[in-house]
Amino acid sequence: MKGSSMFDDGRANSLVFTFSGQLLKDGEYCAPEPDFLKWVDNSLFADVGTTVDEAADGKLPEEERAAWKLFHDAIQATGNLLDLYKGNLQLFRKVAGDLMLLPCFRSRHPDNVRFNRAYLENSRLSLHSMASACQPKGPHLARQSWPVRYAYAIIFTLDLTLDTYETRLPEWADIYGYGVRHPIPMSRYEEAARKLGWDEEKKRLELPSYVGNYEILPVWTRSLKKLHRPFNKKHVLDYWHAGKEMILEEMPDFHVRPEWDDYRNRRAYQTGRKKGAIQHAIFKDILTALKTIAGSNHRRPAAKLVTK
Repeated sequence: MKGSSMFDDGRANSLVFTFSGQLLKDGEYCAPEPDFLKWVDNSLFADVGTTVDEAADGKLPEEERAAWKLFHDAIQATGNLLDLYKGNLQLFRKVAGDLMLLPCFRSRHPDNVRFNRAYLENSRLSLHSMASACQPKGPHLARQSWPVRYAYAIIFTLDLTLDTYETRLPEWADIYGYGVRHPIPMSRYEEAARKLGWDEEKKRLELPSYVGNYEILPVWTRSLKKLHRPFNKKHVLDYWHAGKEMILEEMPDFHVRPEWDDYRNRRAYQTGRKKGAIQHAIFKDILTALKTIAGSNHRRPAAKLVTK
C-alpha cells in the first residue's frame, strides 16, 4: 500500500525547512526549479511577502522589525534591478559601467554561482576591471553515494530549522498544532504581488496558482525538543532518529525513488520486495554515513599478538 504525504498535493508550505529542499542535486531528480530566473521570481514573491509580514508583526521587538524592513527593501530593490537587467541590458550596462559594486543574489540554488558569474560579466561592472579574466572554473561536483547525500540533508535540515526557528517552534506548536493544515488567505499573496509591482495582467495569470495553498508545521518537528546538538559522535543517533521521522513524514515511499533502484533490485528483495525491509536497509546505511561524517565509524584496531 502506497503511503501519502502532506506534501503530495504541492500545496503545502512548511513553516520550517524541508528535507527535499536540502537534498540539492544539480539538475537531477528532486532539485529545485531548474530555471534560475523563474526560481528567483518565485522566491522573490515569497520573501517579499514574508518580510512584509514580519516587519509588521507588533509582537517582535522594534529592532528586529527594523531588520525585517531592511531586508524587505534590499530584496525588493535587488529584484527591481534584476528586472532592469532582463528588460534593458544596454541601460543596465551604461549605469553599471561607472560603478564599483554590483547588488546580486546569493542562495543555495545550485545554479546561483553560474548565474552570478554571468550577471557580473554581462554587467561590465567597472568596465576596465579584470574580473571577467579572473573567473575561476566551475567547482568539481563530488559524486557522493545516496546514503551520504541523505545524511547531509538530514544534518542541514535539522540544524537550519533550529538555527532559524528554535525560539518560535513552541509558539507555532500552540498556534498551529502539529500536522494541521491552515489555508493561506489570498490577501497575503495579493499584498506581496502589490509590493512586487505586478501589473493586473500578471496578477490574473499568476495568482490563481496560489489558490488552495496552506501552511503546516510538520509532525516531525516535535522530536526537535529532544535533539541534542551540535552534530557530533555523541549525537549521531539523535539526528538519525529525527531524520527518519522527517523523511517518513515528508516522503513515506522514499524507497521507490530512482536513487534507490539498486536497493530494490537486490536479490534479497526480488521476491516480494517488502517496503519495511528495503527502507530498513537504506536507513541502516544512512546511519553508517552519519557516523562516518561525525568521525565515529572508525574500525577498532586489530588486537595485538601476544607472545611469550
